[in-house]
Amino acid sequence: MALNELHPKTGAGLLRKVRDLRTVLRSDSRLVLYGFIYMCFLLGHMIVLKNVDGIWIYGDSCVYYNQSRAPLADSSFWGAARPPIILLFYKLFGGHDCETGGDASGGGFHADDAGLLLGQTIFSLAAFSFLALACARTARSEKGRLFLFAFPLLFSFVPEVAEWNFMALSESLSVSLFVVFTGAWILFLSTRRLPWLAGVAMAALFWGGARDTNAYVLVMIAGIAAIFMLVSNKLSAVRIPMAALCIWFIGIFTLSNFSAEAGGRWIFPFYNVMGQRILPVPEHVSWFSSHGMPIDSELLTRSGKWASDDGWAFFNEPRLEQFRVWTHDHGKIAYVKFLISHFSYSVTAPVLGFSDNRVHLLLIDNGLTICLAFVLWRRRWLHRFPHLAAPLVMVLLSIPHAWLAWHGDAMETVRHSLIAFLQVPLGFGLLLVYAADLILHEGYGTATRSP
Repeated sequence: MALNELHPKTGAGLLRKVRDLRTVLRSDSRLVLYGFIYMCFLLGHMIVLKNVDGIWIYGDSCVYYNQSRAPLADSSFWGAARPPIILLFYKLFGGHDCETGGDASGGGFHADDAGLLLGQTIFSLAAFSFLALACARTARSEKGRLFLFAFPLLFSFVPEVAEWNFMALSESLSVSLFVVFTGAWILFLSTRRLPWLAGVAMAALFWGGARDTNAYVLVMIAGIAAIFMLVSNKLSAVRIPMAALCIWFIGIFTLSNFSAEAGGRWIFPFYNVMGQRILPVPEHVSWFSSHGMPIDSELLTRSGKWASDDGWAFFNEPRLEQFRVWTHDHGKIAYVKFLISHFSYSVTAPVLGFSDNRVHLLLIDNGLTICLAFVLWRRRWLHRFPHLAAPLVMVLLSIPHAWLAWHGDAMETVRHSLIAFLQVPLGFGLLLVYAADLILHEGYGTATRSP
């Protein structure tokens, strides 16, 4: 006998109980599935961590360790040769003594620093867990929620992400803070609640203080947000919070530049650029000479040299004193003018300097992202779901971020541009999964409304 053939009240009650039971079972099975995925995520990273002999120490690592030992009350801590947020992280977790632990100048060695190793790993896992929860919370369909939860967790296993957790450098913390910043942006844009606005502000402060180029990206985001507020009335409800964030980002950029100036962080990269990219090209030398840079035979011998070559001659050679004075007073402005006036070189040099595969990936994914953005705009999804702007802007700013990293220093351009090249697969991947989620959502909605 069918349930609807029973007494009306009895049949309706049984139907409700069956539906409630199905809902509970379905909910419990989903929780089990999410828990299983997350346990696999944790177990996978534990297996990787178990096979790590120690943390890799490099020349830059010793700078982080040694400078982090300065007192917090010392102004040199906040205006040092490395960004202060990195030094603060090393002060909290770093336990290696570079002075007695060997010489890292020869390419690195393993050190037993469990504090930093675990600190970087745990913070990375927490950051990707937060992004997974943020993405899942903003999903519209059940299948989309599952994929949006799983994608950030899977992305954390990408070698360009995971391997930095085992190196005593700044990349692991910078990547983790970027992931937290992205997750906070998604939650703020989707909920427009003040607590998440504060979360974006704090994540931006730490991320912008972890690497100097990150602060430039914050200014770019502020510029995009300001332009969008001027040409659109869709953000009237959050115009004041968005304006406050723009001002905050500009303030972070100002503080970062003040710290970099006080610590002379730009001088070492500038000497690298001078030795590797300016002095070897007579036309470039002629341009800088016409803009006041003192040229002599001693400076020309630095052609093809790094800032640390020949006993740090760029810093210590007495005959280069006039050049150092000019660098301190006019070098930064002159270099910016040079890049602007040599537009063709400024644009093409990074394309030729990075490996072909990386550049192709950057250009192709940006092109595909623009096409996908057009589809999202045509379907009015960007208007209805503003959190999609977070991964979209992430991808579109990857090119200027990579450009900044390449022109900022001639040394280790691949490492210095790590975040820029991670913005592309992470942002584009999130956009694709979000688009699939919305397609599933609208498909289910149509099927439900159909007779």
